[in-house]
Amino acid sequence: MEIRYLRVEFPQLTFRMNQQLFPKLFGLICLTIWGLAPEIVLGQTNLGARPNLVVGITVDQMRADYLVRYWDDFGEGGFKRMVGEGFVCADHHFGYAPTYTGPGHASIFTGTTPQFHGIIGNNWYERRSGESVYCAGDSNVYGVGPVDPAYYAGKMSPHRLRTSTLGDELKFALGMKPKVIGISLKDRGAILPAGHAADAAYWYYGKDVGGFISSTHYMEELPNWVEKWNKKTPAAEYLDAGWSLLRDVSVYDESWADNNPYESPFRGSLRPAFPYDLASLSEQNGGFDILKSTPWGNTIVVDFALEAVESEELGADATTDLLAISFSATDYVGHQFGVHAMETQDTYLRLDAELKRLFDALDEQVGEGNWLAWLTADHGAATVPSLAKSEKLPTGYWTPGALEETIEAALGQDWVLSVSNDQIFLDRPAILASQQSLEDVQHRVAEIAAQQPDVDRAVTATELQRYGGYDNDVLSRLAWGHHAKASGDVILLPAPGWLDYGPSGTSHGSPYAYDTHVPCLFLGWGVEPGITYERTHIRDIAPTVAALIHSPLPNGCTGRPIEDLFD
Repeated sequence: MEIRYLRVEFPQLTFRMNQQLFPKLFGLICLTIWGLAPEIVLGQTNLGARPNLVVGITVDQMRADYLVRYWDDFGEGGFKRMVGEGFVCADHHFGYAPTYTGPGHASIFTGTTPQFHGIIGNNWYERRSGESVYCAGDSNVYGVGPVDPAYYAGKMSPHRLRTSTLGDELKFALGMKPKVIGISLKDRGAILPAGHAADAAYWYYGKDVGGFISSTHYMEELPNWVEKWNKKTPAAEYLDAGWSLLRDVSVYDESWADNNPYESPFRGSLRPAFPYDLASLSEQNGGFDILKSTPWGNTIVVDFALEAVESEELGADATTDLLAISFSATDYVGHQFGVHAMETQDTYLRLDAELKRLFDALDEQVGEGNWLAWLTADHGAATVPSLAKSEKLPTGYWTPGALEETIEAALGQDWVLSVSNDQIFLDRPAILASQQSLEDVQHRVAEIAAQQPDVDRAVTATELQRYGGYDNDVLSRLAWGHHAKASGDVILLPAPGWLDYGPSGTSHGSPYAYDTHVPCLFLGWGVEPGITYERTHIRDIAPTVAALIHSPLPNGCTGRPIEDLFD
């Protein structure tokens, strides 16, 4: 038998070994080497380690390309800090449609999609009541704060959200000791992220006082610090300041020229152009509510959020707290002016400064390295079709028009209950009573709807439920966004770039990349700098954060931790 030898070399010893003896002696060799290299230290896994504070940031209507488009104009402490010191998911998408604000905020914090959490839109037709319902509306609660308790603005709760949130599970895991608070200009932007068991959700009410309100789902009266903040609200100061460009006009060369026909002016103004005299325009634009459609709306949110951190002592002890912040002004501005407007660019440059102010304050109050933050968006937005069409792109506007009448005429039956949110709701009990197959009727309706000139295709609910595992990303997103009980019978898919909207400003809701591709950035505790170009999804955020902070997954979670972040 041939005897072979291995030559084993280390910095402090060299020897020859019989190859047959090597496996048996390897362990002893490793122990010997370990003794010769005392500088080697094994890390320990601590499953009880958590940051003092988790901050979930949602930027309403932020497309992923804004990070690149405005990069050279950002400062150093906001978006650039998140990218430079944090982890970037470069190909991050909503894995479902419809891409609206309500479903977006719900999906980020539940780790799943409308298929399971049940928030299928901002508003939708409800079969049980035969009426349109609002994602956060709740007739069984009342407003709290400077609002008529019976007024709809305060009658809000998360009762339509069918799953738990990251904050809900964090509270249950730690004996309800963590504080969980949601803050936004929009009620749904505060409520759906905060969840069912949250300590508070606050949203902006600008009609009279320019302050924040809540509902009896969370509390019977506002905390003293909120009442004091509302009394000294800076809203009047921001109105008087107006809205002018933050930087020299030459900086805005990434945007379309000001005062173009693809933007909408404020009510009472003929021109959508800088500077804006907000005080004089406020009366015709909802009083202090006009601030929502300006960068000042985001400033107010940061003002209030920092007051919450200090007054509620968020992150002040070893118990991990969660603060959900949603910046809605970007959405109001985008809808009014579009994704290529100077107003939109200015809003993001000012938001960048607000992020720096937020992060600097967290460093000071909670301690640098003691807080974890992420930033994403609830959806993107389309290029204004009229603008795109002016440059010869194949886009435009479509409307369902008389689609309901067309379908009922073809069927010979009044079976269409609603055409809304690119969905057709059919009268299922009447169809069953006629002894016709629901699947067959859905298919006939889909064929009729698909004949609309600006509808690429129509997909039935039965098809989505039966063949949900599409290889096609767009169809797969429709399946993930379809709730078996709440969604419509036929889903309409307009052509890419086409909107059911007015000729100026923009909207969202489609399964196409301009609506699904959004930023996803992590910064702070437990996060090493890096970037991944692997496809990640909105539903992956909650399980990623849960894994980082060693907290249970939301009960309907279908996402997965983003593995590259942990590498």
